[in-house]
Amino acid sequence: MSKPSTSLEYLIELTEAPTPTFFRELSEPQLDELRNYIECIVNREQAGLDRLFESMSMMMKFIPNFILHSITPKYIEPSIAARITNKLTVKQALGVTTGLPVDYIGETAVYLDSRHAAEILIGLKTSKIKQVIEYVIDKHPPKALDILEHVPDDILIFSLPFIDQIGCDKACLTTTRREVLAKIARLKRG
Repeated sequence: MSKPSTSLEYLIELTEAPTPTFFRELSEPQLDELRNYIECIVNREQAGLDRLFESMSMMMKFIPNFILHSITPKYIEPSIAARITNKLTVKQALGVTTGLPVDYIGETAVYLDSRHAAEILIGLKTSKIKQVIEYVIDKHPPKALDILEHVPDDILIFSLPFIDQIGCDKACLTTTRREVLAKIARLKRG
């Protein structure tokens, strides 16, 4: 996800849940204050965890991928897998990702940094790219748009068959998400 242009867009992109309607009634300085407060909460909750996930990513380098393919979906929740994956290079992440089920990859992508998720998506085989795009569009349309923002047109074109399935609440369509939808629509028109 690119840096949201406003605090309201930042708050909208934090979750797939509808934002409270009173957010739109707040002034920009009030939204900035709310954003800063939420960032403090998130930073406090995540304090120390980055080091843990970095350690876990280092340990994963020593476990053969075929073992990781079998234990990861069974024992590591997608939200945790994403935090570990954010500490891996794209090449390292692809070694594990290629052998994981599509639904697990899609659920993990929801928690990944959107740009990193896109870089990993681009490195997958074409058939898996299509399946992951379809899964994320179906299950997490706002996050799908955040990820698709960072893919080239030759990958974005895989989303064309599913464009009509992107059913987002208008309240979650930030400026950037609207731009991605418009780009997909232009590609569809040819």
